[in-house]
Amino acid sequence: MNAIHELDARQLLQRVAEQIPPGLRSNVVVVGSIATAWAFRDVSGTSAVATKDIDLLLRPAIEAVTTAQTLGHDLLEEGWVPRYPSGALPGTPDTPDEQLPALRLSPPDETDGWFVELLGEPLRDQTDRKHWRRFHTGLGDFGLPSFRYMPVAIHGAQPNEFGLFVARPSSMALAHLLEHAEPDRTPISNLPGNPPRFTKDVGRAIALWWLAREQSSEAAEQWAEEWRDCLATLYPSNNSNMRSAARIGLRSVADYLSVAHAIARSGVLAPHGTTLEAFRRAHLSLLDLIEGS
Repeated sequence: MNAIHELDARQLLQRVAEQIPPGLRSNVVVVGSIATAWAFRDVSGTSAVATKDIDLLLRPAIEAVTTAQTLGHDLLEEGWVPRYPSGALPGTPDTPDEQLPALRLSPPDETDGWFVELLGEPLRDQTDRKHWRRFHTGLGDFGLPSFRYMPVAIHGAQPNEFGLFVARPSSMALAHLLEHAEPDRTPISNLPGNPPRFTKDVGRAIALWWLAREQSSEAAEQWAEEWRDCLATLYPSNNSNMRSAARIGLRSVADYLSVAHAIARSGVLAPHGTTLEAFRRAHLSLLDLIEGS
């Protein structure tokens, strides 16, 4: 099992931003735990989060492979060290795309600590849950994974004080819910009990909502507005179906809330001590938000 580290999002985002050429920063969006810690740093008075990886999503989709090659080359030239948590080494031209490892890189002085992982915005015609695209480095070939609802996750992302774009909590939550209208039951091998993937992801959406309500009494109005904008922009002719999918995704975890809560408590909710009962209430109120928005 990979170790989880307590990281400071402010320090980390500043350091990552310094390593990304200014001309590429608009092509990079931070998603996941670090984006969450940054968005809610005022809730507990800390931007610390328990994680080990920093997910960098490369956009637009048509340029993602080129951006991955450029950024990967620059980081390797700066002495960043490749990580192979799954044991898969760089591929050759004969390696199937889906068997290529993702590019994970640790800074020179953190070779046993955190690492960045490169993801790609999906092409418009992607319908599979996950798709791999090949890109080349001096070490060999790597795969750029793209998840089908990542355009939702990065919708409305804004640059922070370091010039690095960071995903909004409401957008990341909506992406998780849409993804699991068809629950992904793939076991997560590095978590106790090997829970299915959907419990972690839908639980993350609930955790984001709990944090949003702790942060602001206007969270419901803000999220409803941001969801309306996102769905109208990305799915103008399929709005009602996407709302239905989000509702189904949230309901998928109803019988697994204790598992989802335990996973969230070990990650984005670690600094907050959120109880299972509070987590259950957040689940119900988020369902109400979907119903009423």
